[in-house]
This record gives sequence, structure tokens and C-alpha cells, in this order.
Amino acid sequence: MRGGRDTLRVRTVVRHRLLCLTAAFVSSACSLDRGKDIKPTATSDSLQQPSEETTLAPTQQIVARQSAVRFRLVPLQTCNSNGFTLPLVSADGVFAAVQSSGGTRWQSLLASPTEAGVDGGRVTIHNLLTGASNNVPGDDLLLGRTADAQGCLIESPRPDGSRWIGVAPWTGGEPQWLVQGEQVNAFASGGPEDRLVWCRRDRTTTNFDLVIRHPDGEQVISAPEDGSWIGPQFTGDGRWIVVLRFRDGTLSACCFAVGVRVAETPERVLDLSWRATASMAYQTVIPQRMHLLGGAQWAFFHPRFLRVGLWDVGSGQSALLGRRSLSLVQLDTEQALVATTEGLELASMTTGAPTGDATQLLSGVWVPLMRVATDRAVIARPRGSQIDITRIELLQPD
Repeated sequence: MRGGRDTLRVRTVVRHRLLCLTAAFVSSACSLDRGKDIKPTATSDSLQQPSEETTLAPTQQIVARQSAVRFRLVPLQTCNSNGFTLPLVSADGVFAAVQSSGGTRWQSLLASPTEAGVDGGRVTIHNLLTGASNNVPGDDLLLGRTADAQGCLIESPRPDGSRWIGVAPWTGGEPQWLVQGEQVNAFASGGPEDRLVWCRRDRTTTNFDLVIRHPDGEQVISAPEDGSWIGPQFTGDGRWIVVLRFRDGTLSACCFAVGVRVAETPERVLDLSWRATASMAYQTVIPQRMHLLGGAQWAFFHPRFLRVGLWDVGSGQSALLGRRSLSLVQLDTEQALVATTEGLELASMTTGAPTGDATQLLSGVWVPLMRVATDRAVIARPRGSQIDITRIELLQPD
């Protein structure tokens, strides 16, 4: 019986993982850690081991060492959060978009036809360098899952049951609505040449079609028989679309080559689970565009093996990271920052695949959000109704 309880506990932790549900995951992850979050303080000219008892003020930074790795933590901003959704960060690390209120119901996240009422809220844009912030106009907004140089994607559940997709500019101002109308539009992701991919259904139906907006118009790939498309994304090189196919509890990842048009049938399929739910499918997708230098790779959270996976859709090869892994941001072809149930790790990679070698940099719940350069990234630590956004910089060895 104990083994069964332990398995159930692990699955519960994973289903509430911090990629999508930070508040639910934090309490579970902390119980696994048996310890506290690291909150180090030190001036930039000192070298310390991170301490469990110290606190990191917004004007302080720390230079620390773990094993042979030296790194600097630069606190950027502490933001109000709904305690549920992770921020989106601009590629240059200057701006962050945060779901500051609302957007906590599964029905809304999944754009479910059973949704009762509108569960949107406020999305706030923060300038991480100046500390300035402003709310995106609108009280019923949901933060999307990708961003680009112009802004972050948002969704707007409408009172009539439809849903729009827009982009909120980093510099402030009214959103630009990219997809409007009387249908339900959700799960959008941006790609090269102003391409956009998302899922769409009629208000009276359940299953989603896949829609690709090319420079010369839209293409629709109908929902699979007795199933639905969920969470499409472009690979890092923009040459492939990976989308989840969900039907009768079976969850698979399907890849389509991006050209003038996309073929009606997937070129490759990766089976993920035979006992999945829609919420598990949603959590399989790691937010943000895939900034993986391997090009045709897709990073995801494997719902069956309960860890991060990498799928090279060009070759069809896949690999799994360590059993505790929850999310990653790849820095270059040799290193990646990986969030685990025990802390933030610097993992070794070989041609885009994990080698198993990793150094833990920080303990507690720290999530990599965006690669800024090969030696730095923006990371976040959720704390209830607030989230700390910090820059981590890898330093040269002594």
C-alpha cells in the first residue's frame, strides 16, 4: 500500500507542477525538498556559498559557487501574481508579463465549453530594468504562453462564449487583436515570418481544429477523428509545428513541416500516454518559444515518465532528462538550466541531448523562464501571491 501511496503522491505533485500551476506545485515541491528556498544576500564583490537563512533584497546581488560553477544572481523585480501562472519574458530580458489576477480555473485554461462565466483577469507588464509597470487594458484577460520582441500573447474570453487572441505590446497601450470573431480561439503560438498557430472550435462544439496563419492566409487542419488538437508550438528553428493530439485518453505529439502550406497528416508522431486527461495535455506543453539551439527540438513534460523530454522532430529521436526535472531553458548546445523538484540545476548537453551530468545551483523552487545569452537567463521563484524575478549569470572559472 505504501508504494501505491508514494506513486499517487508523485503523480499529484507532477500534475500541479510549476510550469502551469505554480501555487499548487510550490507547496508540494517544498514538501519534497525538506528545506527552504535559497534567498542569498551578498555584495557583488564577494564569493559565498548560497545560504538558506539569508534574504535577497532588490538592490543586492550575489556571486556564488557550486562545485566548479561560479554564478551571479541579480534580483530584478518582485511582482504581484495570481499564484498560478508563470510570467512570460521578452527575449532581451527587459520585460516580463505577469497574470496579476484571475485566470485560475481549468475550464478557462482549457477553453472548455463547460466554462461558466468569464475567468479572465489582469495582465501586468513590468520593465525589469526600471521597475515601472502597467496593466494591459482590459479586465478579462488571460496570459498566453509565448512572447516575441513586440509583446506577449494574450487571450480574451468574451461574455458570449467566444475567445479572442491578441498581443500586448511591451511598451504599453491597447492590445492588438490578431484573431477575433464568434469562435473559440486558444493555445496560440507565434512563429517566423509573422506566422501564428492556434486551436479553434465553434462555441457549440467540443473539439479543436488546428489553424496556421501563413503570410498569404489561413490554413485549417480539422480536428482528428473523435479527438482534438491542443497546445501547438513552433520548434526553435521555426521549420516545424508540434501539436498535441488528444482523443479517448490517448495523448500523442504530432509534428508538421512548415512550408508554403502544411500537410494534412503529421510527418511524425510521438506517443506520450494512453491514460491522459485534457489538463495533463495542457501541462505537457512548456511555455515560451523553444529557444533551443538544436533547431528542430521540442521540449515537453512527459506525462507518463514524469520528467522533461526532448524530441528532435527532424530525426525522430527523443531523450529524457533526470527523474526530478520539470522544465528547462537551453543556454547553448552544451548547457541548459533545468528546474527540478529539488532546485535549479545546470545540466550538461551533447548536441542537444542530456548527458546526465548536472550541478545544482540553487535549492528550492526556481524556474528558468528565458535565455538572454549563452551565459545568462531570467529565472523566477514563486511565493504565493508574489513572484521574484531574477537574472542568473554564469561566470568564468577562477
